[in-house]
Amino acid sequence: MKKLLFIVIISLLGIVVLGACTPDPQTALVGTWECRDDSQPHMYLCVLTFFSDGRFTDDDGDPGDWRVFGNTLTLDYDEYITYTFSLDFRGNNRVIITGDELTIMLHRR
Repeated sequence: MKKLLFIVIISLLGIVVLGACTPDPQTALVGTWECRDDSQPHMYLCVLTFFSDGRFTDDDGDPGDWRVFGNTLTLDYDEYITYTFSLDFRGNNRVIITGDELTIMLHRR
């Protein structure tokens, strides 16, 4: 019985530790990111700055709103243009976002 209880406790601790290592997308994206085309990693595309209040700006200074639901990032430019991306976190300094026929690497500045 003690052996079974020990296994259960170790399993629960493992789940807690793994959960703690997964970044929270709502806070992990806050900051300034440089965008690059995944097929041409050295090709500069844009700069996006995400703010904790759900707003963002691009390198032209155009503002918008951002939100994350699960692993989906949505960027709204004044509700007229909306982009939706799938998020794939690769540590604290690299995120891959994938949309319709477009894959972009975000690197923290």
